[in-house]
Amino acid sequence: MASNRAGPPLSWLAGLRDFQEAYAIPVEDTSTQAPAAALSSLREAANNAPPEYADYLAEAVECYERQLYRAAILMVWAATIEHMYGVVASHRGGVGKIQAANFARYGQHGKYREVKKKNDLLYLSEDQFIQLSEDAGMINRNARRTLAESLTLRNLCGHPTQYRPGREQAVIFVESLVNNILSGSWLQWR
Repeated sequence: MASNRAGPPLSWLAGLRDFQEAYAIPVEDTSTQAPAAALSSLREAANNAPPEYADYLAEAVECYERQLYRAAILMVWAATIEHMYGVVASHRGGVGKIQAANFARYGQHGKYREVKKKNDLLYLSEDQFIQLSEDAGMINRNARRTLAESLTLRNLCGHPTQYRPGREQAVIFVESLVNNILSGSWLQWR
């Protein structure tokens, strides 16, 4: 029995071409969608931010537009931490809950510092603050993990490591923090 290797008849191919033309799906350049969306999210966050950290986000927008991704990452991080400090200060008993978690976790360590007011949070490392935020119930485990990963990237960008984040990494960083932390969606305290 001989096999037919001639292929489909030409009429079948013509029918396929007609189908493609009738039901064409537009091809889009997806490489520009995520960066534009991140910039849009960042601009919106900057426009709606309280004065305590609005300048950080405005600078982040400028840096991002100029492809200064390290600087944009640093500014978004600063805004995120300032936002979280503000949540602690404005939540009823927030400073006390952070202090209770602080004492429970670090009270026996030599570097322990008591947290009595918002400005005392500055004496905690950012890593400690993130952990205490989870311990006190301000954030959940997913938020802590996201913040810890973001802190790692922030540290790569903020210290002399010769590290250069790409646009996509900056997009992920910005979108993750703006959409989950600055928006308040992952914060248990309001």
